Amino acid sequence: AVETASMAAGIKFSWEFDGTNTIHARHIISDSGWKISLDRGLDIFQKFEMNDAFSLANRLQAYRQVKAFEVTYLRTGGGSL
Repeated sequence: AVETASMAAGIKFSWEFDGTNTIHARHIISDSGWKISLDRGLDIFQKFEMNDAFSLANRLQAYRQVKAFEVTYLRTGGGSL
């Protein structure tokens, strides 16, 4: 799945699901000392018609409209710049 696909690009990717229902925030922690906080998680795209064969948004992510969102980068230490 994602782990296998990312390895082809030289990216080691792992994830875990917190089933305790104690946290709603989504974030990415890198091994280079950064925490990337995503206020909407990965739900940033507007809906689009998936069955429209002529829609560029259907085939190319660069043409999809996004919802308003914020990304916060926090230096957590470790790693190199």
